[in-house]
Amino acid sequence: MKDLESLRLFLAIVEEGNFAAAARRLQLSPAVATRRIAALEAELGTRLFARSTRRVAPTQEGLLLAEHARGIVSAVEVAEEALGAARAHPQGRLRVLARAGVGRHILVPLLGAFRARYPDVEIGLELTEERDLDPLTRGCDVAVTIGHLEDSGLVARRIFATDSLVCASPSYLERHGVPATPQDLAQHTCLTINASEGAATWRFSQRREQCRVRIRAPLAINDADSLLACAREGLGVLLVADWFVHDALAAGELVRILPDYQVEPRGTPITALYPSRSYLPLKVRVFVDFLIEACRERFRTAA
Repeated sequence: MKDLESLRLFLAIVEEGNFAAAARRLQLSPAVATRRIAALEAELGTRLFARSTRRVAPTQEGLLLAEHARGIVSAVEVAEEALGAARAHPQGRLRVLARAGVGRHILVPLLGAFRARYPDVEIGLELTEERDLDPLTRGCDVAVTIGHLEDSGLVARRIFATDSLVCASPSYLERHGVPATPQDLAQHTCLTINASEGAATWRFSQRREQCRVRIRAPLAINDADSLLACAREGLGVLLVADWFVHDALAAGELVRILPDYQVEPRGTPITALYPSRSYLPLKVRVFVDFLIEACRERFRTAA
């Protein structure tokens, strides 16, 4: 391809769905962007976009080119960063895909510190409720997810491992008392994400002994943030990942209960995923390194 910048522009239009937005992103005028795409279409002898008054969408030929162009542009970016690594510093736009809860409660609170350390790295963060994340299919540089992974061909680097705990607000515990054992939870109002059932089985262990407790959940919501808000309001006992309630516990809005018992299963990983390649872009490397360092400090949990 004669002009790599035309490929970058082409991919920006695919991602933005709009010539003007893509032109702004690359600091071009709409007229220049239009001429470059016209020249690219003439060079390839095919239409790359179907245009309407509201949106620009890639044709089948455009989708085929995008699939290969991402690899070409990425390879050039990797080569440029690798060749200049000795004298370069992290820069450019970093596109991050993350599970919604992880993004809101782990990534977002750390973005200010990351930007302060690497001011030339711009962040584009996309949050999703999807469980299986592939940064390549979403046009992202790195994905951050939670849970045990199947082999996907991506490089997986663990950020840290998380455990769960049981907590409630001081006002709830004042009204209903503090459970002394997991079995006591059967007499308490509990909160669960299993909205269709209104009940759940919670598992605990203590010195190799395990137990199961069937809890009743008169308030069940299929959204973790909403359950956290309910727990803060004193509506019941919540079983949740430790990182998810880190700030609420630190602020005294929630209190950990049954600290001598461990919620099972343990060690759920939070992982960064990125394409497998010999040279990782510097902006991705420093981002993942920063997350590991910051999460170890913030949550004091070994990766």
